[in-house]
Amino acid sequence: MTQRAFIIGIVLSAWANLWPAYISLVVHSSRADHAHLPVAMLIPFVALIVVNGWLGKRGRGLSASELLTICCMSMVAACVQGEWLSGYLLGIITAPYYFAAPENRWDELLLQYIPNWAVIPDRELVRGFYEGLPPGEPVPWGAWLTPVIWWGFFLGALFTANLCLSVLFRKQWMEHEKLAFPIATVLLQLTGASDERGRINDLIRNHLFRIGFAVTLLIIGWNIISWFVEGWLQFPILKGPGGKHLLSLGRGFPNFVLTFSILTLTFGYFTRSEILFSIWFFHFLAIAQAGILNRFGFDMGSSDIWCSFHPAVGWQSFGGMIVLVGWGAWIARDHLRRVFEHALGQEAGEDTEEMLSYRAATFLLGISVVFAAIWLNRSGMGWAQVFAFGFGTVVLYLGLSRIIIESGLVFLRGPITAQAFTWHLFGITGMGPASAAALALSFAWSCDAKTFGMTMMAHVPRLGAAMNQISRRPLGPAVLLASLVGALTVGTYVVYQGYHATGGFNFGTVSFMGTGNLNAFGVFKFTASRIQQGTVGTDWMRIAFLGVGAGFTGLMFWLRYQFPGFPIHPIGFTISAAAPLQNTGLTIFIVWAIKTLILKIGGLEKYRETAPLFLGITAGWLTGVALGIVIDTIWFPGQGHEIHLAY
Repeated sequence: MTQRAFIIGIVLSAWANLWPAYISLVVHSSRADHAHLPVAMLIPFVALIVVNGWLGKRGRGLSASELLTICCMSMVAACVQGEWLSGYLLGIITAPYYFAAPENRWDELLLQYIPNWAVIPDRELVRGFYEGLPPGEPVPWGAWLTPVIWWGFFLGALFTANLCLSVLFRKQWMEHEKLAFPIATVLLQLTGASDERGRINDLIRNHLFRIGFAVTLLIIGWNIISWFVEGWLQFPILKGPGGKHLLSLGRGFPNFVLTFSILTLTFGYFTRSEILFSIWFFHFLAIAQAGILNRFGFDMGSSDIWCSFHPAVGWQSFGGMIVLVGWGAWIARDHLRRVFEHALGQEAGEDTEEMLSYRAATFLLGISVVFAAIWLNRSGMGWAQVFAFGFGTVVLYLGLSRIIIESGLVFLRGPITAQAFTWHLFGITGMGPASAAALALSFAWSCDAKTFGMTMMAHVPRLGAAMNQISRRPLGPAVLLASLVGALTVGTYVVYQGYHATGGFNFGTVSFMGTGNLNAFGVFKFTASRIQQGTVGTDWMRIAFLGVGAGFTGLMFWLRYQFPGFPIHPIGFTISAAAPLQNTGLTIFIVWAIKTLILKIGGLEKYRETAPLFLGITAGWLTGVALGIVIDTIWFPGQGHEIHLAY
């Protein structure tokens, strides 16, 4: 790892967290969070690649290994901005005491169970964050120090565990199972580290790349004119919320969303056709199943926060994800056995190509998991709930990482949250109010059935394998340090902006609102309501659907094992009810149809020749989003427009 690559990586990691916070909270333009590969990182990184192509002609450009170093550091660090971490963590730290009132009885139902070191236990100290401070009054940084330190230790352990898991599974996923890694494929082509064509200078000269770039940018630019000219006729796509339409399939059926996702289109092109087919096929079946259950009056309660559009479909999908992770561990048993033998010093030579030795990865993973478990217990969660919550978290982390590695879907969540799994496994009568309050605190980092940086961390060893071996070993510590810098940057900025500018209440983002369910206020309101009910036990109906989903997924794996040509992949079933698929299902169907047609007519050669078109579409879209953000910053500050929808 070179010094300049490390410095640029740190700077880009800070910038990928700072500019989206300003654009979202102040300008109110296109958001850059939510995607597993954040737009916050993609826009400046692609700009760096273009500049590097110009410098490369003069012999001063960054090498492919240096670009990959910067990419790994910034793409993981960018996962702490927006509602990945900064929104929900800061909301959880401040919301319980600020929103507590005699009417909601949080003092009695919640606050007595929340440890003071995990939040700011003083309403007056957090009032300024939500409402702003009078001129000249200082920010009470000292009040934030204790919770930030304790949450920092926990998140550091979580990131370290993610890194270690990624290293331990890298060879199994990449070499033994030969998973597709569509996201890594695109990044390798853009940086020139791939053996195939794709270096940026070659791409720019490709006529298909230019066509994709020009058409996409032209559509966005045309739509931007409507910001200045009232009544301007827009293209029906690539115009933010205006390009999203709902199609009602009938009474009781979830709406089918008609919209178009550029990132899903591009990464989907590099995904195996059977994966794409299975995803849209099972998504349509999930909509049909939810509608039929609703029409028959089948009622098992509402979905939990950040879960699927119907609890029956969500829980059976989670059962499928449990089997997916279990099956992956089973077929990796020989690899994992060699890993642990090497960690115990019984075998040598297995980890010479890894960015972290198996012994170090195993040791650090154990330490991180034990620390995280103790931390959760000290926050009020009982040991039984710690193990259940930990199990659900591991299933989501490994399951979603594997799915994204195979599918390239950058907008994706799990079917349910680890919190929902724990809630309904025990019920409030089985866990008690202290564990319930601790589960509410866990939404600070596990807020929406996504993985906190794990999916991008899983790509780091894959990208590192394309680097020279000398640069590979320092990559892990560099990624962890970059994530720390990114978190401190965005956290400090948001806190300062809240106290000294508009106040968090006026940011306009869901995280700090005092209404709705998809924020810290909603989490604590939901928790207090269940504590107040006090009679909810284990939900055996949801557990039954989990079992049905597990059995069905096991059957599909058995069919694929018995009949190698079986056309349906279980991955589609495990995420069929994930909320983002409602916004990307149509795009997945379109890219599947396009790819199938190209392969039928022109074969593999035509498929490879067409790839620059999709890279050009993405480059044009990123340029258009950046152009819209610049225009909003200059002409529409505080009243911006969304081109990039954060699904």
